[in-house]
Amino acid sequence: MAKQIADVEIHASDTLEDDNLDISVDLIDDGLYLGNLACARDSKTLEQLKITHILTIDLVPLPRSILDRTSLTIKYMKLADVPKEDLISHLPECNDFIRQAIASGGTVLVHCYFGVSRSAAVVIAYVMEKYGMCYEDAFLLAKSKRRFIGPNVGFVAQLKLFGHMGYRIDRDDPRFKQFRLKMAGQKLKQVKILPQLFADLVKPDPGLVRERPDPVVYRCRRCRRVVASQRNIIPHLPKQVKIELAKKNIRPPPSKLTGLTCAENGQLLIEKLKSLACQIMDGEEEASDDSAARSCDSDEHASQALDGYSENNMVDASIAARADAPEICRLMWFVEPMGWMRGVQNCAQGKLHCPKCSNKIGSFSWVMGCKCPCGQKVAPAFYLVPSKVEWSNIVQNVQITV
Repeated sequence: MAKQIADVEIHASDTLEDDNLDISVDLIDDGLYLGNLACARDSKTLEQLKITHILTIDLVPLPRSILDRTSLTIKYMKLADVPKEDLISHLPECNDFIRQAIASGGTVLVHCYFGVSRSAAVVIAYVMEKYGMCYEDAFLLAKSKRRFIGPNVGFVAQLKLFGHMGYRIDRDDPRFKQFRLKMAGQKLKQVKILPQLFADLVKPDPGLVRERPDPVVYRCRRCRRVVASQRNIIPHLPKQVKIELAKKNIRPPPSKLTGLTCAENGQLLIEKLKSLACQIMDGEEEASDDSAARSCDSDEHASQALDGYSENNMVDASIAARADAPEICRLMWFVEPMGWMRGVQNCAQGKLHCPKCSNKIGSFSWVMGCKCPCGQKVAPAFYLVPSKVEWSNIVQNVQITV
């Protein structure tokens, strides 16, 4: 019996429901084929291509007639072809499976039902990591070998994020944090409670004593209680910066970890971004807190976009670590959900009150999100109003809260 990576109970039938689905397969890279279900379930084709490993990305695994073959090593990943699916979390293990199979002298077939979106996204991720490419270049390479590939918009956004993070999962990257918050918000909307799978998104209360306290904290202005640390901040670019970038055809740069050179040198792009942001922010007027509160609207267009990640609205993690970076908007502080926030695990939206003096210091919305006074929409949104919370860089501000 074939060696299986995942235990399964329900299997695809030996005959396809759509008899018109012909065998379709293309060689993308050395030892790597991309095809459809018809190819994966055809024994003659597998023998002809000398396939030794199969990576299935579908709602059901392959039929028993294929799984029972002792010459095959099969990995199954359950995934639907919709933008809301979490593809990025599976990419490292999929890349490892492909890489190890080829390194051992094997030949890999990656497939979904049509071989257009899900399996193409996985193959593109492998090409990105192997050759150090950005998404655009890897997509063109794969498309030159299989002309009708087309990952859905959610997968495209996740592939770009995967490249920005250096082809690995960086849980400290603010863009990945925002992506997972988006996923959690969608689940909370459905089941009315935060699933245990996303429980780690609610961070520990930074106001409690820590062995290694963050030197940069945010305190309630009324009682000086610490309500957030710098590591809890999820920064964003002001909308004006995005508009100017679009006019000048300058994309936010990839992570320094990747060393990508898709259009220009990454460092040059960073310098241009810094210079442009400084010019724009210098001419921007201070927005009032009342307008900040009114800016949280009720439209759900953001939830229909790229499902958690847009390369235009989240900055690089290296910028997020610097509290004095001129690129970051400071008209409103968006943060991660934290232990002191009441209702965040079972309510779609609500107000945030200081856990010590009960003064209202912000709001949250898992689904609707919030529009910053700078014009940028952030969803989900957990925000602190600057007039209610002050910034401090004194370590002694971390205190015991009874």
